[in-house]
Amino acid sequence: MDLAGSILRQPNVWVAFALLCVGSMTQVSRSAKRADWPRDRLYAGRAAAASLSLALAVTLARVTPGLSLDWRGCRAGWGLPIDSAEGLLNVLMLVPFGIAAGYALRRFWPVAMVGLAVSLLVEVTQGLLGNGSCQGDDVVRNMVGVMAGALVGVAWADIYGRPRRPVTDR
Repeated sequence: MDLAGSILRQPNVWVAFALLCVGSMTQVSRSAKRADWPRDRLYAGRAAAASLSLALAVTLARVTPGLSLDWRGCRAGWGLPIDSAEGLLNVLMLVPFGIAAGYALRRFWPVAMVGLAVSLLVEVTQGLLGNGSCQGDDVVRNMVGVMAGALVGVAWADIYGRPRRPVTDR
């Protein structure tokens, strides 16, 4: 947990988190209003935006020695060994997003596809900037976290979610 602590003590991570939260939560609120979502889905959508903002800030805004715009490449790998704190954090980091987005959207595959896109974006950015290492294993770990969270979120929505209001003629 020293790794997580060292990252979370960096002020630039929190500034990036705040800025990403404001932008993403505003967009979710606007979209939810247009779609006439009930409050539980709106709040879940905002929670998904906030958790994704934190994941992006932690992985992309941290200060790393040697940070520069220079392609460093990616290490191939498609396994799921969780033999370090970083491996475990890669799984756990996107679980809250998966839960909240699964609840808000009530669908598994769109959440999984957004998780995959975000994970690929993060890994390619890390390979380009050098603030972390670009690894195929990380994509697999991130996807396990997103998909596990999405399964839980969709199940909770089916069990506890308020049904969508019926469309009425106005």
